[in-house]
Amino acid sequence: MTTEKTKVYLVNHTHWDREWYFSSQDSIILSDLLFTNAIKELQQHPEASFTLDGQLSILDDYVTIHPEMRMTIQQLVANKQLQIGPWYTQPDALHLQGESLLRNGMLGQLSAMKYGQRLPVGYLPDTFGFNSQLPVVLNELGLHSFVFWRGIDPKKTHGFYFKWHSLGGQRTVTAVNMPQGYGTGMLLTPSHDYVDQRLDPAVDLITQISPQSAKAVLIPTGNDQMEIIHDFTDKVAKINQMGKYEYEVSDYPGFIAKLNPTDLADYTGEFLDPIYARVHRTCGSSRMDIKLAATKLEDKLIYQVEPLMVIGQRCGIDLSSGDLVLAWQKLLESQAHDSMAGSIVDSVAADILQRLKSGHELADSLINTIERLIALNLGLTDQQVLLLNPALTTTDAYQTVKVTTASPDVHFKDVEHAVLQDQTKVASRENVLSQTASGDHYITEPAYYLSTYQLKTTLPPLGYRVIDFEATVATTNRLQLIATQTISNDQLEIAFNDGSLTATLFDGTVLSDFLTLQDQGNAGDTYDFSPLAGDQPQALRFQTATVKANQDWQLMQLTGQLKLPKNLTERKNTQATVMFKYHVDLILTANHNLTAKLHVDNNIADHKLSLVVNTGSSVPAVASVPFGFLTRDRQEPEQWQDRYAERPVAIWPLDHSVSVNGATHTITAMTSDVKEYEQQGDQLWLTLLATTDQLGKPDLINRPGRASGDTTKLGHPFFPTPQAELQQAFDYQVTIRIDDRFDELVIAQQALQVSQTALAYQSQQLNLFINRLDNKLQDELAPKAPLPATMSLFELPEHVVAGACYPDFFDHDAVIVRVVNPTKHAVEFALPTGAQVVNAIDEAQDYQGTIASYDVLTLKFNKAVFK
Repeated sequence: MTTEKTKVYLVNHTHWDREWYFSSQDSIILSDLLFTNAIKELQQHPEASFTLDGQLSILDDYVTIHPEMRMTIQQLVANKQLQIGPWYTQPDALHLQGESLLRNGMLGQLSAMKYGQRLPVGYLPDTFGFNSQLPVVLNELGLHSFVFWRGIDPKKTHGFYFKWHSLGGQRTVTAVNMPQGYGTGMLLTPSHDYVDQRLDPAVDLITQISPQSAKAVLIPTGNDQMEIIHDFTDKVAKINQMGKYEYEVSDYPGFIAKLNPTDLADYTGEFLDPIYARVHRTCGSSRMDIKLAATKLEDKLIYQVEPLMVIGQRCGIDLSSGDLVLAWQKLLESQAHDSMAGSIVDSVAADILQRLKSGHELADSLINTIERLIALNLGLTDQQVLLLNPALTTTDAYQTVKVTTASPDVHFKDVEHAVLQDQTKVASRENVLSQTASGDHYITEPAYYLSTYQLKTTLPPLGYRVIDFEATVATTNRLQLIATQTISNDQLEIAFNDGSLTATLFDGTVLSDFLTLQDQGNAGDTYDFSPLAGDQPQALRFQTATVKANQDWQLMQLTGQLKLPKNLTERKNTQATVMFKYHVDLILTANHNLTAKLHVDNNIADHKLSLVVNTGSSVPAVASVPFGFLTRDRQEPEQWQDRYAERPVAIWPLDHSVSVNGATHTITAMTSDVKEYEQQGDQLWLTLLATTDQLGKPDLINRPGRASGDTTKLGHPFFPTPQAELQQAFDYQVTIRIDDRFDELVIAQQALQVSQTALAYQSQQLNLFINRLDNKLQDELAPKAPLPATMSLFELPEHVVAGACYPDFFDHDAVIVRVVNPTKHAVEFALPTGAQVVNAIDEAQDYQGTIASYDVLTLKFNKAVFK
């Protein structure tokens, strides 16, 4: 009896980083040659296929310079020779929101429709690890298989091919891991040196570890910016005469079809184990200027622009969804795995920041246009404020409102409470040109005030209301200096004493050093933080505390400064010559939340700065992940050098919140600004930034051996990154919530409220450039049909959370609402009138009346339903 040979399926592909140590412009020029060669090869060999990395943006770039190739590409795609998509760009999968991953797949689908069918596989060959809820994202995008490289532990998955389930268990993909990477079979040379020393041993490793691979093994044959392998079929035929396995030409869908689902084990969880490849767990703090700019644009698009466009449509402001797509493209191009991780050279970082600036300007212009045209239709005066609520729930929280007035003090009508938070006086100007019907006149422009208020008032869901105000001589809105150095409400008391903060909780628990800043040296690179041998974190104490209050709005302003080492050289020599300054505002109101606004002027190099929260409990933290929650092991394995490619440090990506659920209280940190956390005893460490001067360094304490980023490859020099030292100002906001117990729904709702703030707009003539388009959006552009003074379009029930609300990207006459169940139990949900259940790419779905645990439901409405 003869034993059947293992079949090995070879996939011809290229992996295409849009930018790295080279720019996206470099990639376009390179694609001009390589993609053209690939197209010619496919035309000459109809039996051949080629996978174009899994992202459509690079094909769009190519067609921009080669429009004459579009029809040829369409034919090759139709023949399944050219495999494109399904993503718009190859995304980071840890440091951005689930909705961004969905938009990436949605824009990938939109782009693929120009050429034909997309690759029906969630292909991510080089991303630095994967969140546990990617099966939800993939299924919502109509994808039911996944091919990847980094982060796997085959002991947990029981092999390299398995069924990957979402945390709620209702979403599943067939997962295929490439343990040796996407370049395993690169070059494909029909020689004994290649087959005996590279190809067969690669198959050996997979078959020895993965029982599912006894019959079928996947070997990708390509590499970074590698052109198509020519004469692929002939080379495979020759290799079959040399190797001990049976090799066959294939593609990713073809290989997946060979797998028998009954042979595959089940797995639930994330992929962050650096066993066969590095995952760079600490890249969440690298190049924080990019991460902050990207996250703020992400929040702006999801939580403000998209729902505001739905309101605008209802008001007759029919802006194109193409505007929204263009803004998303700017963000998604900046969320590619190298770009978002920060493992790039300085010139590329500058490109990304400029791209994000353009994205912010597009988003701001959309907001400005809708606000302005609604205000013009309503005929608002300069003593009225339009408040727009993008949330799908009624809100009565404090909202930030900025007004420009001739009077320093104003009184807001029909609000529960108003606090003047900040004010700037703009001095009068002489010889200012005033153009009137009688001619040009030069006048003295009077002084005016730019004021920021916090208004506590009720706003209708997905709608707006108008608030009137008037000049007043009263100063009741102003914060008053308080003699004590304590702020408190029913949940906690924060007291400043001798440079530190002590918190007393509602249950009587006293937490010393409740919030501290800690600084330490960073001997790492843009891929990873690495501790400096012998260096210990240093606490940054506060020198002053000032308390101001107005009714239930309390503000504690903390300042501090300390001489710190200028760079690694000074740290090694125990010197400290640079004065490092920091400022923290603590805002406390009547609810459960304490808001911390941190400001630092970073003027030192090679260091890591963290905000530390004393939780009073050392139980493992519960962190939010896209559409759900996950508890992570806080222990690191011993003897990691024997099994791991880098030290598997217990530092984890932070989605929106992380909670420590003690015996009598729960403390939660909620933020969009911080991207990683760790637990040390009863402390939560939230990394604010980690700075460095190199793209890649070899032989780090936690990452021995070669440098990441190819800098120790033959012919690859080291790349200095002085801009990654981030010598600039930084602002962060972290909200600390105190509860008697951990409640997933409450935390998800609160984290959403932190991100989804209302928008305020004032029509005024004192400064026409506070909003850039105010001076161009004239009355004639306003919608003609009269609008009501108050509007509300849609409200979700309280037992679910709104994931997103946006104009349908695939149907101009529709609106999408995504509903999230962030709890561990399935919940019943009655479909609203006019709702159709679809997935994220508008394909109709069955619905049985419940939303699964840690899952989403996408609803499609005709725009007429929102009238």
